[in-house]
Amino acid sequence: MKLSLLIPTHRSATTIERTLGAAVRQRHRPLEICVYDEASDDGTRDLVRRGLAEAERRGIEVDFACSDENSGPVRAWRVPLHRAGGEWCCFVWADDVLGDDFGERMMAGAERAAAAGRKLVFSSAVVEIGGTTAPKYSDDRGLLTPIEYSLGIFLRRYSLNQVNGVYETAAAREVFDRHVDFDNPRGYDYNRYPYGNDVGFLSELAAAGGGVEVLGERLVTLVLSGHSMSRRALATHVWQLRWQYTFNFLRVWRWWAEAGVAGADRLVAMARRRLALCDLLLPGGGRRRRTPATAAAALGAVVDYLRWDYERRPTDLGLYRARVAELAA
Repeated sequence: MKLSLLIPTHRSATTIERTLGAAVRQRHRPLEICVYDEASDDGTRDLVRRGLAEAERRGIEVDFACSDENSGPVRAWRVPLHRAGGEWCCFVWADDVLGDDFGERMMAGAERAAAAGRKLVFSSAVVEIGGTTAPKYSDDRGLLTPIEYSLGIFLRRYSLNQVNGVYETAAAREVFDRHVDFDNPRGYDYNRYPYGNDVGFLSELAAAGGGVEVLGERLVTLVLSGHSMSRRALATHVWQLRWQYTFNFLRVWRWWAEAGVAGADRLVAMARRRLALCDLLLPGGGRRRRTPATAAAALGAVVDYLRWDYERRPTDLGLYRARVAELAA
């Protein structure tokens, strides 16, 4: 099956050579690299053209489209998704780096997934900050239920980043638009500030295929560069970021609860507790929203963190599954 690597760019001249170079080194065939640039005026496009010329020399199909309008990151992401020619695809942000065997490993998983009707295969990662790398997330291997996978993202057991997965292109197109822009109580613009679009997208893909295979291998380097949206958010508006991620989990989990998925109602309650905590800690929100009910819910979110958070208290896959099973009991 053909894999399409989807690389959206916007003023990415300081990072795109490394990202594109890693994409070009992938050994899986057939392979396609789709780059879509919006409004770059810093030399990004020249660097992309040189990189794609090298890709063609290596027998890789390429597609390069540009726009002089800046539509915002999420609407930009969907352009290469709809241009892709591969049966499976993956978003690659313009500062992240794929391991050389990413394509081979992930598409071997995709062959197994396709045979079983699954729509998503997922890897683990290392994180790079200032040139220093460290392992991130679990090295779990095996098949997860949609709840085990989605809750695992919520609990920082699995990456919330789309670059860690490969997904069936047709399913991705069907799901993606539900997570571009949507109403929310705080009126946040999920296109301008894309915090949480990915967790809803990935959770829905897991549900569409009845589960997800996690490989456990650290096949991606997630780079928190100076241009990283997540790095800026963590430095300047961390509780908005957390609120947005939590709200999109809540949207998906409510859909699951309405469909009668066992345990989903407890996930909804967990998300509501974390939203209460975020509301109290967001600027201007504490005094206005501090009621006995919200304070109790926020305290419940702290308890959830102390009990469940993977980075605080790593657990093996067996114990994690046992705890998740309690939710559906």
